[in-house]
Amino acid sequence: MYNFSKAKLVMLLGVASLAYTPAHAQLDSAMQAAKSSSASSAASQRQVEQLDDEADQMVREYRATLQQKDNIALFVDQQDIYLQSQISEIASLNRQLDTVEQIKQGMVPMMLTMTAKIEDSIRSDVPFNLEERLARVDRVKEVLANPNISPVEQYRQVLNIFKVEVSYGQGMDSYEGPHPKQAGNVVNFIRFGRVALVYVTKDESEIGRYNMETKDWDILSGDKAIEMRQAIRIANSEAAPTMVTVPVIIGQ
Repeated sequence: MYNFSKAKLVMLLGVASLAYTPAHAQLDSAMQAAKSSSASSAASQRQVEQLDDEADQMVREYRATLQQKDNIALFVDQQDIYLQSQISEIASLNRQLDTVEQIKQGMVPMMLTMTAKIEDSIRSDVPFNLEERLARVDRVKEVLANPNISPVEQYRQVLNIFKVEVSYGQGMDSYEGPHPKQAGNVVNFIRFGRVALVYVTKDESEIGRYNMETKDWDILSGDKAIEMRQAIRIANSEAAPTMVTVPVIIGQ
């Protein structure tokens, strides 16, 4: 009884096992299909997301390219404006160079004329510091004859002579120099602006005043010695400034 039942049970289990096998296989197949579908869906989703990211990146790059294009176009426009400005500036400079050349051609004879006039003025003026003043004119003549010196520098030196000569009309000056009529003797000269030029011998025994009308020297009386001595001291900053009587010629 026991053996039969056991054999029967084994047979029933075998039958059940045979009956279960197809259903289990179908379930496994369905589950594998579901898993495969889920994996495929996930892969598709990742691919979609990747493509979406790539599309966004392309959109950003496209917008950046458009912005760069606009910036380049603006830069080109600005450079074109700058170029036109430079062209106008070059044209203006060329016109100015033509004008400068014309002025330069007219400056040389003008400066020569100015130098000649100032030399004539010095020779006809009161003869104070005559050698020094004429030497200054000679130096300017050399400058004007030198083509390596710019017209600007030449003109500056010509104007400098005029400034120096104008300055002689102000103030009082004293210096030593040769006696106007006695070679070898040294006297003290006193210049009162351009109003008067006086000399005093070292022993104050002789005082002379230049006469512009006669172009000669007039001898003054000895009572002027004290005033002239005081004037010399003032001119040499050896005494405080004070009023002195200038021996001028009325009507000169």
